[in-house]
Amino acid sequence: MSIISIKNKIRDFCRKQDEIVTPILRFVWSLIVFATLQHLFNYSELGSKTEITILLAVLTALLPDVFMFFMVGALVGLHSFSVSLEVGAVFVVIFICMYTAFIRFFPNYVYALLLVPVFFVLHIPYAAPIVIALVAGIAGLVPAIFGVVLYFFSLCAAEISRLLEIESAENEIEAFKQLSEVLLKNRDMYTIIVIFAITIVVTSILKKFNYSYSIYIAIVAGTVVNILGSIVAGYIVNNDVPMGSVVAGSLIGIILAGIIRFGQGVLDYKHTERVQFEDDDYYYYVKAVPKIDSEKKKAKQTV
Repeated sequence: MSIISIKNKIRDFCRKQDEIVTPILRFVWSLIVFATLQHLFNYSELGSKTEITILLAVLTALLPDVFMFFMVGALVGLHSFSVSLEVGAVFVVIFICMYTAFIRFFPNYVYALLLVPVFFVLHIPYAAPIVIALVAGIAGLVPAIFGVVLYFFSLCAAEISRLLEIESAENEIEAFKQLSEVLLKNRDMYTIIVIFAITIVVTSILKKFNYSYSIYIAIVAGTVVNILGSIVAGYIVNNDVPMGSVVAGSLIGIILAGIIRFGQGVLDYKHTERVQFEDDDYYYYVKAVPKIDSEKKKAKQTV
């Protein structure tokens, strides 16, 4: 209860100081994202400057989420064209696909796309689907897949940049061959996409069920599915999956999901209430699960 009391005080402070706290948190998140992209794409001298990273973080902290998507596209595009015209052209195609397929309609889910590269850089990629499923639900599936594509595109760009440093016709042919195959025959990428898809779908569906502790069961089930799905996905695409990384990432994912759930509120299933009411068109059955609030409990005990 004392931990919940501290959480409530932090929540109340953030609500009262929302005009200050929210931009600061958005700036920190934006700084993490652009620092991650600078780590993955580091080919343009202008785009790699620290001043550019900070400036972009400040701008995206003050503007809507969709603006962050375009700033990410501009930064990665600058680095991609610095590698070669072909790499830049491929990124433009990927960027257009991301925008037209999802971001155009659901700009608020940009964070789900960018969270994946961040987790890859932190070496805990398999924590991403559990966290995304808890926060974004099934809607996080498409941006998560695009996040995987973006990360593997960065690996391809790095390999092409290395090959093009040695000027020879053979290296140029090999570079263009890798570029053409990065989204067509990359087993590692497709394996991770299958794993992420299975985990996000299962976790999102289970947390929506109408039974006690469904959210917590969904988190645990998502972790198990993430591990077992890795074995299945590796078999489907005939590719070896680093199980040590999968297990470690899944465990970190369940810890992060637990922290997020605690921040959203601890549910008190013992005092679940069911309410029925109707209007002219419908009859409603409502199940209400209260959140544990230490301040309210203290007030009741005092009375």
